[in-house]
Amino acid sequence: MSGRIIDCCSLINLFTGWGGLRELSSLNWQWYLCEAVLRETEYTREYGKDGVPVLVALDFEQLTRSKLLQPIAAVSDEELEDYLDFASEVDDGEAQALAIAKHRGFTLLTDDRKAMRLAARPDVLVATVSTAEVLQVWASLNQDNEKRLREVINRIETLARFTPRLDSPDYAWWSRFREQK
Repeated sequence: MSGRIIDCCSLINLFTGWGGLRELSSLNWQWYLCEAVLRETEYTREYGKDGVPVLVALDFEQLTRSKLLQPIAAVSDEELEDYLDFASEVDDGEAQALAIAKHRGFTLLTDDRKAMRLAARPDVLVATVSTAEVLQVWASLNQDNEKRLREVINRIETLARFTPRLDSPDYAWWSRFREQK
């Protein structure tokens, strides 16, 4: 089982798309969430009773108790040093997640272009995966998941306000499932 560490925006994307994170358990990966992301991610949006998006608090204690996400922190001198270095280029959550991923061999789940470029640098070399790539793997697991893709992608676009960039390799795949507006 290979480790994946999630940044703030990707966490919100998946949470809003699925209406929670229980679907993470169907993927054969161990999921980690660093302290900086926990501090950054307090709210997401969900549809209210009237169908209008409203802010809702995220309860990470419940998610970590359920073992869907393992809390993790940068602890070694090398992790802390890289965390500080990376924080000059990306947000704290991405910086800490990148530092941990680099030193523990994890894959970083991110949709942040700056974090992806930083991860690809020769002195960092952290594998990355995007929200769309995670959804593709999840959809391939069974037909019920595949049937939910249109709903999941539209929830992400509306509630998390995320769509892959036009130049993203995921854009064409994602667009196949978008609701025509």
